[in-house]
Amino acid sequence: MMMQAPLLLFVMLSMINGPALSFTPPRGRGLLQRQAAPAACNHQASSVSQRLPIVSSLQISAPPENDEAEEKTRPKESTLTQLLREEHWETDSSNAELAALGLWFSALSAFIFINNFIGPWPEAMDDVPERTWFLGHMLGGMLFGGGVILTAALEWLVVNSKNPSVFRFYFDKVPLLDAAIVLPGLTLSMVSGTGLAIERYGGLGVAPPYIPLVFYTLVAFAAWWGFTDLTTQGRALVAVNEWAATADIDDDGKRKDVPKIVELRKISNVVSCLFVVALYGVMVLKPGTLHY
Repeated sequence: MMMQAPLLLFVMLSMINGPALSFTPPRGRGLLQRQAAPAACNHQASSVSQRLPIVSSLQISAPPENDEAEEKTRPKESTLTQLLREEHWETDSSNAELAALGLWFSALSAFIFINNFIGPWPEAMDDVPERTWFLGHMLGGMLFGGGVILTAALEWLVVNSKNPSVFRFYFDKVPLLDAAIVLPGLTLSMVSGTGLAIERYGGLGVAPPYIPLVFYTLVAFAAWWGFTDLTTQGRALVAVNEWAATADIDDDGKRKDVPKIVELRKISNVVSCLFVVALYGVMVLKPGTLHY
């Protein structure tokens, strides 16, 4: 019994201390759990990565390669298609130029006819000094006459060269030359000439017959030059592009068979130059120009 008492006391103490000790897990077991948790996470991550497809940099760059392949396989526009697009653009541009030219010609003709049949208009023109009108008349005649003759000579040299690059440059830039020099010069010449007639004779309607003749010749020249030269520049550029793409080359490296519209423009240029000579002849040879 004496030996059983300590044993009984130990059992009782262990029963009392058991719940308190049960709240604290063994150290060895907690360390194993902490080591096993990352391993489990790594195992789950590896299993997920095995199930997901691997996206490489080559796969990411695949769409540009597909775009390049599609771009290579896509049929390119033929030269004829490009020319048709350009011709459509040139047609729209020519229509706009024709409308602007018609508006300019109508306004200028109305100005001349009002001053010839009704009277001096506007009345402020009578207040401008005669020498000012004379200076404007000389400058306007120089600009439009020189511009017409210069462009005609240049176009003759361009046609004889039969060089596509020279053709394109000329027919692309000559409208700028006409718009900046010839049209303003012609307008200034006609307006200043009307001012001179008002100052010297009291108006176009009461001026000598050769004075209205000069203005009618100017109106005829403007109509001829506008509708045979300005309106054919866009079509000539399209014809030159087609000619440069399809024409044969001779032994000298020049292309044959210049477009027909370019050849016809030679005739228009010659007639325009004859108009300029006739206008200057009438202005110089009319009575009262020289005093001797």
